[in-house]
Amino acid sequence: MTVSSESLRAIDGRAPQEGFRSFSERFAEYSRTLDCVHCGLCIQSCPTYDLTGREADSPRGRIYLMRGYAEGRGALTDAVRSHLDRCIVCRACESVCPSGIRMGEMMEGFRAELEKQRTRRPWRYRLARFLLREVLPHRRRIAWMSDLLWFYQWTRMRTLVARVVARISPRLARLHSMQPEVPHPRVRRLEASDRLPGGVHAAAGARRARVGLFLGCVASEWFAPTLRATIRVLQANGCEVVVPSRQTCCGALHRHGGFVDDAGALFATNARAFTEACVDVIVVAAAGCGAALEEPAPPARAGLGAPVRDICEFLDEIGIVSPPTPVPLRVAYDQPCHLQHGQKIGADVVVRLLSRVPALELVPLADSDRCCGSGGVYNLLQPAMADRLRDEKVASVIASGANTVVTGNPGCAMQIACGLRAVGGDAARIAVLHPVELLDRGYAS
Repeated sequence: MTVSSESLRAIDGRAPQEGFRSFSERFAEYSRTLDCVHCGLCIQSCPTYDLTGREADSPRGRIYLMRGYAEGRGALTDAVRSHLDRCIVCRACESVCPSGIRMGEMMEGFRAELEKQRTRRPWRYRLARFLLREVLPHRRRIAWMSDLLWFYQWTRMRTLVARVVARISPRLARLHSMQPEVPHPRVRRLEASDRLPGGVHAAAGARRARVGLFLGCVASEWFAPTLRATIRVLQANGCEVVVPSRQTCCGALHRHGGFVDDAGALFATNARAFTEACVDVIVVAAAGCGAALEEPAPPARAGLGAPVRDICEFLDEIGIVSPPTPVPLRVAYDQPCHLQHGQKIGADVVVRLLSRVPALELVPLADSDRCCGSGGVYNLLQPAMADRLRDEKVASVIASGANTVVTGNPGCAMQIACGLRAVGGDAARIAVLHPVELLDRGYAS
């Protein structure tokens, strides 16, 4: 394995011992970098290495760069940072690593160290930090932002603005094209359980479980129809649903960005909210949120007061009532990275559920387990890499012949939908839904 000599210069004038001590105190995964046996299995599964063919853009290469920095042998040059920033943290390498290296935790620890030492803050970084700290943890601010975005779309200003920004800046035009369709405020205002009779969405028939529903941050507004479908499907399967009003963001995006302490505080808030709710299980309809809640970042030690389950995983475990209503769609399933690699939930779980829906035809999707390039805010910070992965995914969806693609993560849904709109024509008419939304149609009378 070779990494450029630029990666092995002295650390910004510091003594190697100082650099090692500072980094190793925060980078808890340092000792586990020594477990890498350089077998190369991770290279075959890494989407960024597949695109660039560079060793430094592979998990093995990134581990080598991080270890070199921790040991005082390598500098954090712009070139080194670019290789590390290009990691999507899709965790596909974890699923094939024979040494059990947890690349997700490793990258989070490393980025937390970078955050402490960052001196230059580009506008994209400052914007991301503002959103992470000042918007996402606050449900009311998310609602206000969503109201403004809905009004902007409702007035049809979007078409005019799109033409203007296309002439001014390709980057702004790209960002503008990525916005999702925000539902009407009446649809988005999910009722908190403390305002419902008895404090719950009552189960249909005999109660089988008391379920706490995790809403997430922007997903609670932009993907409110998915969450409403989740409630209805749970009710149809004998679950009463509690929606704690004091819950907050899961902290996954904060962890990806190196704000590990912020993520820990958010986890503690959620732990209080769901512990007070006294639920049997906490159900999540977003793969990234589920992975973050199942594996809290240090220093969190205690859990959330109940086990965390992805909605599809939970329904598969309890066994669903067969949906009576036909849903005549050709459906392809895209596997979110944090569902298959983070939570270890395979495609068979979703396939079993959807196969119970009458008239629904599941069609194979080539490379359904390959990352779509969303990666939280990766598609905003690394647009060139993200677009190449998105275009590959969209091409597979179109080739499948499906008229609907389902995926269990909001970021993946937005990424794929944006790609389909960019292709236009028949591709733009392919619906992008959550699997639970198809189950909900199956239970509709």
